[in-house]
Amino acid sequence: MVEESVNSEKLNAYNRFYADITDLLRVDPDNDLGRKYWYDANRDQARPPYMQPAIPTGIPAWAYLQVKDLDYFKWFVNWYIDNRQISNGEFGGGLSDDSDLTDLFPSVAFMGAPQKKIAGSVSKELEAMYAQGMFTNGLATIQTDELHSFEDGINVLGQMMLLDYGSPKQIERAMETSRRLEWLTGVNAAGHRHIRSSYYNGAKMAEDGVWGWSKPSGYYVFQPALSLVFYNGTPETRKMLTEVADGLLAHRKPGPGGRYSINATINFKTDEEAAPGASFGGGGFSGGAPWFIFWAAYSWTGDKKYLDPLLDNGASLLQQVNADTLAIPGSRNALGRQAAGGYLGWQLTGDTQYLEQSYREQLQAESERAYINTEGSLWIDRVADGGGFNTAELQRARLGGIALVRDRIYPGNLVSWQFDAPATDESLAILFSEATPSHFKLIAYNLDPHPVTARMTGWLIDPGKWQIAQSVQEGPAREASTRTVGFERGKSLELVFPPRVTTVMEFTLVEKGLPYWSRPDLGIDPEDVKVEGGRMKVTVHSLGAVDAPVSTAILRDKNGKTISSATVPALKAPLDLLPKTATVSLALPPRADWKGGSLTIETSNDLPEITLKNNRVEF
Repeated sequence: MVEESVNSEKLNAYNRFYADITDLLRVDPDNDLGRKYWYDANRDQARPPYMQPAIPTGIPAWAYLQVKDLDYFKWFVNWYIDNRQISNGEFGGGLSDDSDLTDLFPSVAFMGAPQKKIAGSVSKELEAMYAQGMFTNGLATIQTDELHSFEDGINVLGQMMLLDYGSPKQIERAMETSRRLEWLTGVNAAGHRHIRSSYYNGAKMAEDGVWGWSKPSGYYVFQPALSLVFYNGTPETRKMLTEVADGLLAHRKPGPGGRYSINATINFKTDEEAAPGASFGGGGFSGGAPWFIFWAAYSWTGDKKYLDPLLDNGASLLQQVNADTLAIPGSRNALGRQAAGGYLGWQLTGDTQYLEQSYREQLQAESERAYINTEGSLWIDRVADGGGFNTAELQRARLGGIALVRDRIYPGNLVSWQFDAPATDESLAILFSEATPSHFKLIAYNLDPHPVTARMTGWLIDPGKWQIAQSVQEGPAREASTRTVGFERGKSLELVFPPRVTTVMEFTLVEKGLPYWSRPDLGIDPEDVKVEGGRMKVTVHSLGAVDAPVSTAILRDKNGKTISSATVPALKAPLDLLPKTATVSLALPPRADWKGGSLTIETSNDLPEITLKNNRVEF
């Protein structure tokens, strides 16, 4: 009933449900839950009544409706953490199916919900997966089909690479997965790199018969590898993934009407394509796969040949890309008149009614599914598949792109947000009318009666010096201001939004900084710090694609006074996808009070790192 949406009287499961629900509604035709279940299962029925929220006087409707929509997703994520997650990290459907639920979690944290709680929840889930032996050589331990190989933990590693950005532990786990993906793929007799099997685990694969084929959903397993290249541009993994894109591109062919398409079900040994409807998964693409492969290859190389498959079918494919759709070269022509609703409709026209209509529809669908998705206990990997779970619209509006939705795995969000108390994520409604790595325009309405201080963190942002032009659309006359700041991925800017007005900010890159992939990176995790007797041992990791210089580990007390330090030797870049670390020892003076202090890794080199978020552990 839940996964296959059974609605045929030839099947007794449906007959039982039909008999129960119609009998209930015969006796109590206005039963609220009964009507919601009946409509959810059979959209031919009358829709349950719903009262749209009243818009407070003076507040733009789009702004109020957006934060109400966001409130539902925050409530939903917190409900599952508070009511379903148990001490070992599971949510109740087994860790494998739990993993689909938590695809929703990173975006809610990025949009401004308390990040520590959400990140801690997903971290607990991932650590349970490793502790229970669900990974072997970076891939799933169980030998299974290509989709469930991805859903057995690899997708949660992808989630944590967003929530725990720059963590040496997560990056080195992604390195292990990337090494094994080179084994899972290969170059066949036709000279194309393809996936070799659709039935495998981290130790073995089946390559004969129906198993020796790549399939559309088989590309999801590349999520950690894609995130690794996004982070540091590691050449070996980037080369492999670009070759996979080239292998698929070699199968792009025109159909009878001249429209091009790609059949992603390919026999590795023969390079033949499966006939549509073949019993083992013939035909073209499934969902968003593997459009993220092409978009990633274009992002890395700038070669427009990778855009061709995205432009072949207009809006249906372009909107699979997580980054700003209108920033894709040629997208406006390819979209035509197909995309006239929701966020994209507003982006094309400036008419906020598109947003209001989208948010109202989501709020109604969320109301209809609130009980069904929580107390109603659908199977764990289905709760985020029903009506009302369109976080993509909210993410594009509030983040300038999509960080993650289920099966759309290459991050496209421009920024993320956190808010200083007493403000919350519901204090500020946000829209990005343009969102590119070198220029973006932000429109925000502060719903609170006092100024809101927000911290906007860069993601899909080119590094360098940025000019910020800020003005207010309405209210008492206020002079526009302009300032220049350093901004890049992982860095946060403090922005202040005056109360009950619409603030417009335009960000323009005016001086390019050193590209991320040309930087070294040093990092430590909390578990890299161990105290033994009178010494503190620290393991430092090299995480960039450039060798890391000599650095210093410095222990400070809660007042910032140095307690102890040690020199960390230069470290090679992990270009072979194997960890490169050094362990140093710091002397702890007698009665040294380091609790409440911090340990940082610092360099005297002028060469910036990819991020400094991973250079500090607080006690």
